[in-house]
Amino acid sequence: MRTLRVLSRLLAYPNAENMGYMPDLQKVLTEDGFLKPKTLKTLCDFMDELAITDIMELQEEYVELFDRGRNHCLHLYEHVHGESRFRGQAMIDLSNRYKEKGLHIGVSELPDYLPLFLEFISICPPEEGLQTLSQAAPVIAVIGEKLKRSKSGYASVFAAIVELSGAKLKDADIKKAADSALPNIKTLDELDEQWQEPEAFGGASDCGTTCDPVPLQPASQSAQHGASQ
Repeated sequence: MRTLRVLSRLLAYPNAENMGYMPDLQKVLTEDGFLKPKTLKTLCDFMDELAITDIMELQEEYVELFDRGRNHCLHLYEHVHGESRFRGQAMIDLSNRYKEKGLHIGVSELPDYLPLFLEFISICPPEEGLQTLSQAAPVIAVIGEKLKRSKSGYASVFAAIVELSGAKLKDADIKKAADSALPNIKTLDELDEQWQEPEAFGGASDCGTTCDPVPLQPASQSAQHGASQ
């Protein structure tokens, strides 16, 4: 699906070459016709803004949003597993799925990086790909909600991803999850206590991109709820 590849490119680190392709990328989105008119317009308005903004300013904003802190982190498992021991196996499982589709990533790349994940979805058979994307949609929606609160145009990219997934999510659940924050873990003992496997995962080995839908709460909240059920 070309639309997913466009969204992937929009979430990559900005460079002058990509900014020059904005009219072509907008044309792809329009021709594909997968997004609702309102979603498409908001997204194209953001792309127009990207195209006329100084590249250094774009890069600074990108780093500030996505590389400093966890709130908008583009690594999906960061929002579910944090630094827990389950994250490593989840990475392996997702990497194996990539290899099955002929997508091989570099040793320095992490498979839960959202732009890479979208590339993977784009090469899957449509039904399989959208089902996998819908399972990751809760986490993606929460990141988007946080970006919306920060008044960032990147929220339009996340809204488009969630819309494409077809996932039926409740606004109240998304907003509640966005209100939560990951704990400030200082010691290994605290880490073990916080990251006991929660019932909310149903025994799943990853964040839900390859199995059951992930919970809308950040992982710390899920663990607490799971322990009380």
